[in-house]
Amino acid sequence: MMKCSVSGRVPNYPVISKISGHMFDKEVIEKHIRDYGKCPITGASLTMDDIIGIFTKEVLNSNYAAEVLNESSSSSNSTRTSSKRTSAATGESACPQLPSSIAKEIKITRRKLSECRIHRDRKMSPSLATVDALRGYIFHDNYTLHKNIKPGVLCMDIDNSKGIVATGGADTNAAVFDLLSRKTVSTLIGHSEKVTSVKFVKEGELVVTGSGDNTVRVWQRSEEEEGSYKCKDIVDHHAEVRAVTIHPSQKYFVTSFDCTWKLYDLASESHVAQVACHKGSESFSTALFHPDGRVLGTCASGLVRFWDVAKQGDILKIDAHTDRVTSIAFSENGYNFATAAGDGVKLWDLRFLRSIKTFPLNDISQTRSVDFDHSGKYLATGGSGISIYEIAETNPITTLSLPRMSDKGDLSCLKFGKDAKYIAAAGTLDSDLLLFGSFEGNDS
Repeated sequence: MMKCSVSGRVPNYPVISKISGHMFDKEVIEKHIRDYGKCPITGASLTMDDIIGIFTKEVLNSNYAAEVLNESSSSSNSTRTSSKRTSAATGESACPQLPSSIAKEIKITRRKLSECRIHRDRKMSPSLATVDALRGYIFHDNYTLHKNIKPGVLCMDIDNSKGIVATGGADTNAAVFDLLSRKTVSTLIGHSEKVTSVKFVKEGELVVTGSGDNTVRVWQRSEEEEGSYKCKDIVDHHAEVRAVTIHPSQKYFVTSFDCTWKLYDLASESHVAQVACHKGSESFSTALFHPDGRVLGTCASGLVRFWDVAKQGDILKIDAHTDRVTSIAFSENGYNFATAAGDGVKLWDLRFLRSIKTFPLNDISQTRSVDFDHSGKYLATGGSGISIYEIAETNPITTLSLPRMSDKGDLSCLKFGKDAKYIAAAGTLDSDLLLFGSFEGNDS
């Protein structure tokens, strides 16, 4: 539970010292700084400019925020529509709660995921790439997956069970690429604007895409043509879909647009719930489920906001960056999350709700994307190049420049492959999938 480092009580207005990382109640530390001008714990000089707030008064009480977030990490203003599939544009009727059966299922799923996946003695995969192997990463090859007439790959996902990569492009298409054959096995054509988000579901059985055309499409793998996908459903929204994230149970997905996120039942594509920020004050740039499935993280401008999915309430708001947050990633064990923005990458400890490390900008890393490998040991950041870190260290293991055959722009997305044997990435001004690392076909 969060407690003020001075009073020992749960703070009404939690704030953190950027210098020491200690947490205080805002009123307590303001008075102390006014009287003494120094940190009450370390004795070092301290001003209110060194203090940052981590959530606001309109957020649920701090006891509850600490309980939900610590429960998720240590174990690893909402409305509801009818169960019929509806569109946000149709002005659906509102009810005050998520269906109790779904809320209960999400809570049960979180416990099961924790029991199965999060252990203090969790062992690394014996085939995980070593630090020395990561130092030897080089650019491997590039593959054109999208139309050059409107370049830009904006999003990516990898299904390691099938060895396939999905990308979404500014050309309005998504593509599925087989890593073993090095071929595009399916081009998903149907959106009329850029594809902003792409996610695999159920070991590649489904692909869900979000788009600037205000729709989400669900694509089913074809039984007739191996590797190909056909659109099975279209879900309408009233604004550009910025992100799609899949619940760890693989039963639900969330879409984010404007200052709103919506929860859907994947089996029926039925709209289960719609949640908006207070007074529509935030325009989300991305969203991601915590590995336990109880918490959803959304980013807007320099803010990161956490939501209790079952209760449909916001529980924490963090002023994470001075620039717009473009990417968020959770470590698989649920303890840490990382955020990327134009001012750099920050690593956070979700158990103590504080930033524990800032990875400084360098010449090849104006960051736009961030990703943990499955082990949680490594963190990759992407911008005008790639930097790979051990999360316990500040200096990168290696930095990788983009190939110079054409202008790739900044990297819009990157993902670790299986056991950190390679990294897949793509650029904002290019139509190619880029592969880096000790990549071999049988490693996919």
